[in-house]
Amino acid sequence: MKRVSIVLLIMVFTFAMTACGTGNSANGGSNAKPAAAGTSGKEKPNAANDLANQSADLVFYVCVNGYDEAKFMQDYGNEIQKKFPKYKLTLIPQKDGHTLENLVTTGQNIDILITSIGLTSTFLLTFDFQYDISNLIKKYNFDLTRLDPSTIQIQNQLANGGIYGLPVSTTSAALFYNKDLFDKFAVAYPKDGMTWDDVYELAKKMTREQDGVQYKGIGVDVQHLLLLNQYSAAPVDPKTYKAQFTTDEFKNAFENLARFLLIPNIGLVKNKYTMHSQQDPFFQDKNLAMMAGLSTDINVFKDLLNWDMVSLPYVKDKPGIGPQAYPNYFYITKSSKNKDAAFQVAAYVTSDEFQKYSVSQGNATILKDRSVMKDFGKNTPYLKNINLKAYLPEKFANPTVKTKYQADADKEMQAALQEYVLGHKDLNTALREASERLDQTITGKEKK
Repeated sequence: MKRVSIVLLIMVFTFAMTACGTGNSANGGSNAKPAAAGTSGKEKPNAANDLANQSADLVFYVCVNGYDEAKFMQDYGNEIQKKFPKYKLTLIPQKDGHTLENLVTTGQNIDILITSIGLTSTFLLTFDFQYDISNLIKKYNFDLTRLDPSTIQIQNQLANGGIYGLPVSTTSAALFYNKDLFDKFAVAYPKDGMTWDDVYELAKKMTREQDGVQYKGIGVDVQHLLLLNQYSAAPVDPKTYKAQFTTDEFKNAFENLARFLLIPNIGLVKNKYTMHSQQDPFFQDKNLAMMAGLSTDINVFKDLLNWDMVSLPYVKDKPGIGPQAYPNYFYITKSSKNKDAAFQVAAYVTSDEFQKYSVSQGNATILKDRSVMKDFGKNTPYLKNINLKAYLPEKFANPTVKTKYQADADKEMQAALQEYVLGHKDLNTALREASERLDQTITGKEKK
């Protein structure tokens, strides 16, 4: 009999996206630290284990459109159930009108919200689900130092020194290339450690027409690469909520990516800026020599073409600095009826035990010790001969704060990119006007 039941709701709407979690003494004991100064001495040493052996009902919501029970069980549920056999896990799928807005309206309880940092503002903050779990971290003596510092720094920024969620997996960005096209034109493959200037010249070389087919040197997932930019330039000031498109750092990050779309015969695909508009020509049409995007694209490209990957190019004046981290988190919600049990689960997914499982399924670890990555994708045949060391940079760029206005900023960044690439406006004008529009939008929302 399945432990996970799917809660069916009645109303209709639509939304979208992904998530992450963290480890603790509740995950079996191996990650526990001796009580430290400042730790609440009120809990028994085995309090977490006692709680893990009690019954608990937990409701999950994963912010990925169409995410279902089977996927949930494969990614998380089966392993969580082994660890907590008395916990009843219920997934509310994001489909059939089960949007977060509808769930809030109907008063549906959610204990754990799973989403990426990129969509945290859209889901967690917009619906006021955020809850600072610092007290639970202290109560159960959870060891944050085991985790990649970037994943915690992101949360500290988001929660003004607190922490809303624990990471479960992460990704970043990389450069993919079609080996067949480089072979076709007798051009050497891209290499790890290239600069964006190197790749710019390579993209021009690989942009050509042959036998009536227009080949393009590169596609760029501008939306995500700006989100994870190596300049650590944020589109919105997290304190004043003022747009920062016209700052030198943001302008440099924007122009560095936009220039690739200005190469003759590249441009935007159907005048769009989205990830899919850049991915499709790479693995479907196969007329794109390179694709710069999220590292998780490996699970999109699979064995649909003859590809490989290298590290995302470096900014010339920032050698060795990769893109920012893009973690998924397990967020315990403000409305959770069982925060202590929810914390045991969030802590468990950061454990060595769960992280080994997750990595074997093709997810990058959130542990500071990356030795577990030796088994990355070992159960995934199409990754057998891929340069997987390029999946994560050796050093992440400092993370930027993703404010509750990230989605509004994305919209205006796309508008500015279209106006600039299509030649309707120069760079400074496009960014200035986008900045003014974003300020107006934010001011209007702040007054409500």
